[in-house]
Amino acid sequence: MSYFALAKAGLALASIHPSASPVWPCTGLALGCVLVGGLRLWPAILLGAFAANVTNTVTDPTSVDVLLTSAAIAIGNTLEAVIGGYLIQRWSDGWRTFETTIGVAKFALIALAPGAMISATIGVGSLSFAGQADWENFAPIWLTWWLGDVAGALVVTPVVVLWLTEGFRSFRWTQLLESLLALVGACVVGAAAFSPLLEQTTQRTSLAFLAVLPLIWAALRRGPRDTATVVLILTGFAVWGTFAGGGPFEAPTLNDAFLLLLVFVISIAIPSLALSADVAMRKRVEATLRQRELDLRAIFSQAVVGIAQVDTTGRFRLVNDRFCEIVQRSAGDLKAMSIQDLIHRDDLPRVLELLSFAVRTGEGFAIESRYVRPDSHPVWVRNNVSAILDSSGAVRQLVAVTEDVTARRQAEENLRRARDDLERMVLERTAALKQANDVLNAEIEQRKHVEAALVQDFAERRKAQEALTESERRFRLFIQGVTDYAIFMLDPEGYITNWNSGAQRIHHYAAGEIVGQHFGCFYTEEEQQRGEPARALQVAAYEGKHVAEGWWVRRDESVFWASIVIEAIRDESGTLAGYAVITRDISERREAQEALARAQEQLAQSQKMEALGQLTGSIAHDFNNLLMIVSGHAQLLRRRLTEPKHLQAVEAVHAAASRGESLTRQLLAFSRRQPLSPVVVDLKERVEAVHEMLLGSLRGNIELKREIPADIWPVEIDIAELELALVNVAVNARDAMPGGGTITVSARNASLSKSDGVDQLEGDFVALSVADTGVGIAPDVLPRIFEPFFTTKALGKGTGLGLSQVYGFSHQSGGTVVATSEVGTGTTITLYLPRSHATLTRIAEAPPMQPAAPAQGTILVVDDNPEVADVTASLIEQLGYRTLRAENARDALNQLQRGNRINLVLSDIVMPGGMNGMALAQEITNRYPQVGVLLSSGYSDMVQAAEARFVILRKPFQLPLLERAIREALERITAPENGGRVLPFPQERGNSRG
Repeated sequence: MSYFALAKAGLALASIHPSASPVWPCTGLALGCVLVGGLRLWPAILLGAFAANVTNTVTDPTSVDVLLTSAAIAIGNTLEAVIGGYLIQRWSDGWRTFETTIGVAKFALIALAPGAMISATIGVGSLSFAGQADWENFAPIWLTWWLGDVAGALVVTPVVVLWLTEGFRSFRWTQLLESLLALVGACVVGAAAFSPLLEQTTQRTSLAFLAVLPLIWAALRRGPRDTATVVLILTGFAVWGTFAGGGPFEAPTLNDAFLLLLVFVISIAIPSLALSADVAMRKRVEATLRQRELDLRAIFSQAVVGIAQVDTTGRFRLVNDRFCEIVQRSAGDLKAMSIQDLIHRDDLPRVLELLSFAVRTGEGFAIESRYVRPDSHPVWVRNNVSAILDSSGAVRQLVAVTEDVTARRQAEENLRRARDDLERMVLERTAALKQANDVLNAEIEQRKHVEAALVQDFAERRKAQEALTESERRFRLFIQGVTDYAIFMLDPEGYITNWNSGAQRIHHYAAGEIVGQHFGCFYTEEEQQRGEPARALQVAAYEGKHVAEGWWVRRDESVFWASIVIEAIRDESGTLAGYAVITRDISERREAQEALARAQEQLAQSQKMEALGQLTGSIAHDFNNLLMIVSGHAQLLRRRLTEPKHLQAVEAVHAAASRGESLTRQLLAFSRRQPLSPVVVDLKERVEAVHEMLLGSLRGNIELKREIPADIWPVEIDIAELELALVNVAVNARDAMPGGGTITVSARNASLSKSDGVDQLEGDFVALSVADTGVGIAPDVLPRIFEPFFTTKALGKGTGLGLSQVYGFSHQSGGTVVATSEVGTGTTITLYLPRSHATLTRIAEAPPMQPAAPAQGTILVVDDNPEVADVTASLIEQLGYRTLRAENARDALNQLQRGNRINLVLSDIVMPGGMNGMALAQEITNRYPQVGVLLSSGYSDMVQAAEARFVILRKPFQLPLLERAIREALERITAPENGGRVLPFPQERGNSRG
């Protein structure tokens, strides 16, 4: 109906032909409706145009000629709207075409050329073919038709589109007054210049130029919608005046007058719409740039890293608060300095070389150097430097992202001092931040005054726009240059609005993938369920900042330990505008701190073990000498006494000496000073061999299981120490199950790396485990169970050395031992023994004892302890040998030199003076090869380094072992190629409970 009404009004203005109007507003209405509503409206346009044309005739409207002509004209009008709408949609942003100057130009070209020309050609052609118009009048009718459609499109389409899309939005009073002023001004100018009610004079003709005033006012102050409305009002007045025969467009004919009017309409519509679009676009750009500058300044100011901009000579141009805090200088002081003034003189040559390289090549670099603060105190910093290039590709400025790494370099020795410095730095940062905020607020107020002055002049506004654009580009380069930190913005609801390259590197999301997503996707599922993302935003909004550390999730669902800072951003009115989020991957720092703690704990444990070893070594020799005296005399008395009561007392003394030797041996095992005789064995065979012995140490209500696979790897260990370790663990498991239970001995092959966390072991190991179903061990007690003399049993129920022997044996064998336990469930002790690639050692059965030959010969006993020498000589004489005595090595050599017939020298290893037992044995071997050598020792580190050709007897020893050692030493005189060995005191199984 609207199309039909406007068509009838347009046809009322027909001049050169009844169907050719010089002003055709229907074109603008149809094109505007297609742009807003889409091409689906073409049937309505076709019907309206057909109805208007079929009723515009004095002949019978039902005649075939009239119907065909009306249909052709309607099709031309419809094609005009459809083609114009399609081209504008495809080429000029559709109904948004009036938002930009280039869009207005494209719209004008489309309105002038394709659609209007097609409509004019079809319309005039159909009239001529039907005989309703003469062919000689084709050109003037076509021109009038074309210009009328162009004028309708240029005048009516902007009004329809802009009022339908922008709507009747609420005005502020100032905006409403400005709009009314523009419309009233248009009416006044239109009435004064074009109204037929006023007398037309020569002076009144020039009033048409006043039409530019309301057009410029609307374009500059109110935008495209009011500008299009003013054009429509002025055009309406001009059409009214021209149709009435008045106005400034007088011509010989009405059609010529309308053609002049159309030229006037086109000349005012296109420039005014282009001007209003340009002004509106500039206002939108200015608002966007101002908001972006506020966002970038907030990020720049609140960054947790120092950021500085310097020129190619090194002079500071811009710094943030964090950089000022690192170097402890104000921004004003820094702008009067160069970066060379801050660098420590020892680091200056290297830094200058890299700066020169960056200026020449435009390539960035990273370096750690020292800055000197005003108090001459150096601070270590890490600088990531990148270049800012101008349009020609030359380096214009450098951006340095600075991080204080002093704490990392001095972590161990300055940990306490760093904590105190951190408290002091927080106070200083608060003061510096307040001062910086005051400076920033003053700068913002000054910028407001400057911008208010710039608004007064259009040219100065353009200059301000360029400055804002450059500022945005500079800040964007700053933020994009930060690659060690993820920096991104959130809207007030927590959705991500922008994303820098550091965020892409750390989180593995491209900007196109993550912008628009909620930042809660970085939190773990548990934290999301607890509402941690919302709580973080609430804290930041309430307190201004939220600082935390925790696990964050990357795109590939891997996690990293992140340092998180969320800063609330508010606009000038205090309304929350969003959040700035800065995160950093500090997983390496956290791992380093944990590794440092583990290393310190291992160092303390190692130092404790070393101290115990030194203590054990210092007392073992003297203690075993005392035990030798007690044990030796007990053996002598056992040979001489016959009464059972006396023999029982002697046996008790001998058993006590044996237990004392066992304690000393276990202490030596714990401190890894126990001599071992390792062989390559199959653990499955050894566990089977010790099974009966283990059963003998358990109660009847305890079941012993074995789970050793056949493909278990071989290991190289001391069999006796392994069996003792199994017995010690089994006895502890037995005592943990007073009501009975199950002990399971199992083994598995394990390939370890440092990441497995098994005492930093790497390589192939066999994990031998003993698991029980006992009461378990409390978590606070579990770390101490391997310490010597530590026990949870009642007094007299255990020595606290059983598990200490296990610890020493496993470490001395090249492995470790690990204990896991759960109260109420049980405990598992696992020995990790290194895999051996050597051939298995087959343990041969001992040959049957041969009758010993009668003892004969003389043995020289060398010992600085007379009591030990006495008992040793007595034991030797019990075997049938004669004995001589010497107090030291020099005395022994003198007796050999005097020619005393001596068959064997039995010497203690540790003796005072210039020559010990090892040196004496070497001297005798060199000078008197016909004399045998047998060494003895309560304990000495030198036993471990003894030459293979010497037999070494450990104190205290029993008479059968002494006899075997003497015979073996005498046999070596004739067979010196046999390897040496240490003959220990026989071990008592199961007596060493932890």
